[in-house]
Amino acid sequence: MQQRVLGIDPGSQVVGWAIAEKTADGRLCRVDSGYWPLGRAPLPMGERLYRLHRHLLELVEQCPPQLMALEAAFFGKNASSALRLGEARGVVLMTAELLDLPLVEYPPATVKARVAGTGGANKEQVQHLVGLHYGIPDFVPATSDEADALAVAACALLDPGLQDADSWNSSKTEDLKRGKRGKLPPGARFQ
Repeated sequence: MQQRVLGIDPGSQVVGWAIAEKTADGRLCRVDSGYWPLGRAPLPMGERLYRLHRHLLELVEQCPPQLMALEAAFFGKNASSALRLGEARGVVLMTAELLDLPLVEYPPATVKARVAGTGGANKEQVQHLVGLHYGIPDFVPATSDEADALAVAACALLDPGLQDADSWNSSKTEDLKRGKRGKLPPGARFQ
């Protein structure tokens, strides 16, 4: 059975998204990916968040995933940017709940480690290795947000905790729906 994931790289101005699948023979396949420009100030933040919500609803309706994967928040130096990122993440979390779509969150270092082999990989390394994982070594994403969303989707598809489920409509995804998302790697934390 194919496993389909919607990967999201959240942001308050640009959001990367990717629909990816894992085929029965274990290969990763990019179904579609891109980015949504939400706008910048002076466009009110409420309007940008509403755009994000509408984009998510439309994408899930067009290409229904079995799971949503989201890059977890990390501490930044700019409190205002961290707050805006948290607001965008909140919209993604709320939309997943509204759609009764299981959701997993991965810290950026976990995404990099699973896709590139090290949590310290730079954007260029992640982008190159994402292309290799999906069997498209020449892939050039429109933005780094798109590449990051593909990496988040790949992280979920390669997650050993989710790989042994015969169907993503199993007790494993039921646990996700109930908020039992497992443990984070040492040193990682949700915010």
